[in-house]
Amino acid sequence: MNDTHPAASADDALLGQAIEALTSLARQTRVRGRGTPAEASEPVDFADLAAQVLTSVAANLGGVETLLAGRPGSWEADLVRRLIEGTAGEDQILAWRTEPYRLHLSVDDVFAGFRIDELYDADLEAAVEATYADGLSDEQADAATARETAIEALYQQDRDAYATAYVDVARDWLAKRGLTTGVELVRTDYGHPGYNPSRQPDWNVLNDALDEHARQNTTLPQTGALPDFSNGTPADAIRAAGRTYAERVDQAAAGEASA
Repeated sequence: MNDTHPAASADDALLGQAIEALTSLARQTRVRGRGTPAEASEPVDFADLAAQVLTSVAANLGGVETLLAGRPGSWEADLVRRLIEGTAGEDQILAWRTEPYRLHLSVDDVFAGFRIDELYDADLEAAVEATYADGLSDEQADAATARETAIEALYQQDRDAYATAYVDVARDWLAKRGLTTGVELVRTDYGHPGYNPSRQPDWNVLNDALDEHARQNTTLPQTGALPDFSNGTPADAIRAAGRTYAERVDQAAAGEASA
């Protein structure tokens, strides 16, 4: 048995607040047989309340193993693990959350994994080079610059559209597992408004499973279809569909010209 006093390994003030709150909870009473001749007051079922508290804490952290990561093999961890698993069951711990689910997403990382960033970089580089071509008239130079700007804007549009679709898929996945507290999106794209490297997520099994599901089931704004790896990468499928950034910008310009 570990003889170290709990206060030696945790913040004293915070631990004191937790003890105070749990002591107050344990001193509460409940009424049996209310409104009947047998009505009587009795202590609360503290074991049940303690199980609820620990299960909600584990749910807020992302799961029981995340909660016990400090010393997962201890006898205390084994008892806590059994208590939480007995309370929440195997797949419904999210129903015990008291906080919104904080969803960290870097669309840049996703697009890099799909090689879409390379597709964009190649189109943008070609568009930039076109602005420096020899012998351009003022009108042609303006058109080349506008095309470069349009490609950049379209990529930003796609990033935001993908983030919205990703959250919708994630929210549905979480709701099916009992989440009722909502989802808070934290964009971790470098350079995105609100980007804060100190808010990077602590990944756990739940986050990994959610991210894998969302990446596979989020529609890509470039094609309006799910990521296609059947003939290479999703970027290859985008090329095959004629939906590169340069092609989409040129198609949009042609549509405006014919309108």
